[in-house]
Order: sequence, then structure tokens, then C-alpha cells
Amino acid sequence: MEPPFDIDLIVLKYVRDRSLSADEAVRLRRWLTESNDPDRMALVERMRTDPDWVQAELLRMQQVRTEVIWSKIKWPKVESRVKPLFSIPLTPQTRRRRWSLTAAASIITVVCAGGAWLWYVAHAHQTPPAVAPMSLAADVKPGGNKAILTLADGRKIDLGTTANGVLADQGTTKVSKLSDGQLAYNKEKTTNEKPLELAYNSLSTPRAGQFTLLLPDGTHVWLNNASVIRYPVAFTGPDRTVELAGEAYFEVAKDAAHPFRVKIQNGGTVEVLGTSFNVMAYSDEPTERTTLIDGSVRITENNQSVLLKPTEQSALDATGKLRVTPDVNVEEVTAWKNGYFHFDHASLQTTMRQLARWYDIDVVYEGQLPDHEFQGKIQRNLLLSDVLKGLENDQVHFRLDGRKLIVTP
Repeated sequence: MEPPFDIDLIVLKYVRDRSLSADEAVRLRRWLTESNDPDRMALVERMRTDPDWVQAELLRMQQVRTEVIWSKIKWPKVESRVKPLFSIPLTPQTRRRRWSLTAAASIITVVCAGGAWLWYVAHAHQTPPAVAPMSLAADVKPGGNKAILTLADGRKIDLGTTANGVLADQGTTKVSKLSDGQLAYNKEKTTNEKPLELAYNSLSTPRAGQFTLLLPDGTHVWLNNASVIRYPVAFTGPDRTVELAGEAYFEVAKDAAHPFRVKIQNGGTVEVLGTSFNVMAYSDEPTERTTLIDGSVRITENNQSVLLKPTEQSALDATGKLRVTPDVNVEEVTAWKNGYFHFDHASLQTTMRQLARWYDIDVVYEGQLPDHEFQGKIQRNLLLSDVLKGLENDQVHFRLDGRKLIVTP
């Protein structure tokens, strides 16, 4: 259940016709529909559209014994309570400030996930019928920690179902699944001076999957959905090279004597010494992007080379031109790693591609859709229906048929 003193500001923004982020819209819809009280949604809508009615209700509440109302509410255990705002004297000056009263009413509404004011209005007289929420024929769960580990001999291990512990020995390196869900490589100490045979593993995530990897050199890799990374089980040469298709976030262990390189599926290379960066190279995306968080990296693609500084992003466009964009929104780029979708003027198609990969769905467009952009953050651990409720507006609508999402104007 939504924390009772968390939702109040969201309702306040909604009542005052302020723009909500995608995450706030989802939380508001959930709060409006999770209650067993069918009048909650209708009451909030009336507060938003009828400030005169709000003022009249507050005036009526001045004439009743408020302790009777508050006795109906089960207070949660919190450090402090919100003072009942209807105890403010309604002077002629305050009567003229109708939206201030509406704001007060919205906070009263949300106190204790429903509040005394909702109880009072619901029991004092009949209220308008509730507004029906958007409904979907089915729902789709979000993705999670799922991946397939392919060992050097071709054996495959499903990391989504296998137990924690040592999974395999790869030469002198032990491969383990840790309790936090991370895959780790630990090289054993040995006095054997015989050169090690170079062996490779690969980690692949399906659509609706993600996984975290600790490479033998201590580099952390967060692998996004529908991605593959191939790497040696031990770094023994003059450099540390891995291969990537899809999207991954890297925190590279510092080792100036052994440069770290990421070979991207189309032939590009990212070279670093010790840094944090994100590479997005999906085959269904129009551009391949590398975003530097800190440190420095050199990008080489199509016989072109650029050196990135923090918050800069390289992009290989459809013409094969390597371009650099300064001051990108790093939070948006890395949001997936932190459990969020983050849309910063994202197009409808870009947004839908992210949903398709994370929820393993197919997206179909019908009708003449507008050039709509989305902005805001929303959690990736929500059901698809909750995400769609946060994105839907008067320009874009959604219909779910099994695992097919139909987008209409």
C-alpha cells in the first residue's frame, strides 16, 4: 500500500492541475483503485473540478464534532501526524483563495490512505459515481534476473533457476553464483608456470532478463535485457578485451598496464583504462551509443576515433558518422541499471522498444499516431498495466492482447 504521507503531494499536484511524472501517475492511479471504497476516485475528481463544492464541504465540517470523524480512521505508526487542516478558520480572505482550500482538501483526502475527509463526505451524503479505471484483458510481469551462462566447452547453465555456489571450474578459475545474484570469476593462485589456454565464456540475457557480472579482473558489468557479453575466463594478455551485443554498464577495474576494451557487435571498439560508462548497441535501435560517466574512453568506429569526456555521448548514426553530444542526461542513460525507466523527451517508438525488451512483448501500431514524447521516471518492477497507465494520455492509448501491445491514437 502507498505510504499515507507519500501520496499527498501527488494528489495535491493532480488536484491543482499540475503535470505529473509517469511514476507519479502510476502511484496515483494505484492509490485511487486499490481502496475498497468505490467513491475515492469520484471524490478526488470532484475536488479537482469543483472548488466551490470543496469550500462548501469544509465549511460544513466546521459545524461537526471532528473527533467523531477522526475516530473512524486507523492511524499508521508514524513519527508525527498531519494537523487536520479543516481546523483553519475560514475568514473572508481564505474563502477567496479557493485553490488553497482545494490544496488543503487534497491533503485531508490522503491522510491515512483515505483520511477523515473522505470518510466524512462518503457518509454524509451520496457522492458521484466512481470513474472506471483503464482495464486490460491481461497483464504482463516485469523482467528480472535471468541469464544463460555458456561455458568454454559449450555447456549452458540457466542462472535464473540454478542455486547459489560454485557452478564450474574453468581452468584455474572458479565460476560462482553469489547470494546477491551476481556471477563472479575468481582465479586461484597457482605455481604452474605453463601458459594458460585461452578460454571464453559468454553471458546472455533474454528479453525480460538482466544480470550482473564480476569479471576476473574485478570489473563490474551490468548486462541489460536481450544482450550478450563474451569474455575470457582469465585476462592473461597485454589487454583486457570483451565483446558486447546489446546494452551494458561497466565499472572498470583500474589497471593502466592492461587497457580494457569493449568490442561492439558492428565492429566498433571502446578503450578505457579505468572508468564507468554505458554502451547501448541493440540491433533494433537506429543508433549505437556510448555514454561516459567518469574517466575517459576512446571510441573507434568506421575508421573514426573520438575521445569522450564525462557526460559526453558518442553516437554512430545511420550514415556511419560518429558524432559526440555533450552534457547528456546521464541519469536517463543509466536508469535501467538502477531499476527505472527514465524518459527525457523520449519518442513513442523509443519508449515502446524499451518496454518490448523488458516485458518480452511485441508492439503493433494502429492509426495515425502523433509525434508524442514522454518525460519522467517510472519503476521497472511494475506490472506492464501499471506502466501503461502512467504513459497513457489523450493522444496515445494502449490495448494488450496476450503478449501483443497495440498502440492507438
